[in-house]
Amino acid sequence: MAKKHDFDAAWKSILEAFETEIVELLFPEIFNKINWNLGTESLDKELQEIQKDIFDRDSSEKIISDKIIKVRLKNKESKILFIHVEVQSYSSDHEVFGERMFRYFYRIWDKFRYKQKDKSEIVAAAIYTYKGQRGKDKRYVYKLPEIDNDILIYNFRTIDIEKMNFEEISEDNPLKLVFKMAKSLLEIGVTDEEIYDAKINLADELKNYDKVKNNEQIKALVDFLEYLFLIENPELERKFDEYKKKSGGAFKMTIEEIRKLHYKQVGKEEGREEGIEESKREIAKKLLKKGIDIDIIIDTTELSLEEINNIIKDLEKSN
Repeated sequence: MAKKHDFDAAWKSILEAFETEIVELLFPEIFNKINWNLGTESLDKELQEIQKDIFDRDSSEKIISDKIIKVRLKNKESKILFIHVEVQSYSSDHEVFGERMFRYFYRIWDKFRYKQKDKSEIVAAAIYTYKGQRGKDKRYVYKLPEIDNDILIYNFRTIDIEKMNFEEISEDNPLKLVFKMAKSLLEIGVTDEEIYDAKINLADELKNYDKVKNNEQIKALVDFLEYLFLIENPELERKFDEYKKKSGGAFKMTIEEIRKLHYKQVGKEEGREEGIEESKREIAKKLLKKGIDIDIIIDTTELSLEEINNIIKDLEKSN
């Protein structure tokens, strides 16, 4: 059976690893006003509830690349940033993509500004990763044929990778490399041998890549390349797997593991309390063994620092 791209999980790893860089690129006017020392608050659980309102349950659980975060500004105000990655041309007889972005907006608006009394301002952006112009809206306009004036115009930020001008992105921003990889997939049709050579060359470069903050970002770049450029030839795929094993480090944690961890988090609402907590601890153990930063583990599992330290002690005893 032919391998399939997993664009959604690949982009999720990028949005998580390069959160700051994504915000800087999409919302430059807001970026310098954010108090980054306070960190960001992930609203992914709330986002999934919103997605279940817009889509059916099965469809919503497959959408894991979307990101929604709350940031605090230096002037004590706050903003909710919603980032959507569209991996394929969207079309429907009854709904256009711009309308779907508007539905996200008013659901977010209602959930936070009214139901939760959160006065954060809301801004959204969409990243188009596919070829062609179908569905690449920049706004949603609601109007009636009987009325001359538009009733509603909703604008959102967009990035179209197909038409991206890389000169506008700093060489110091590793997202430049991310978008180059994504764009090259749209521009060329290559053989397995060419894909293999490109992946090896880039992986060699990433070993000493100095434009990233941590190993998590390097790993995200490696996985992103791997899941954009699939090798069908089993022998070449085996050779690339051997290369990763020898390289170690950033090449150890695969994107399948990222997806499994995500679904374990999603599945916690369906389990009993004890099972949920045990699942969190098991995830934490796996991440600790892989050398993942403790702050990331706390954010991923929602365990306390004390609980993480107890797990570390248990691991030390077992060794």
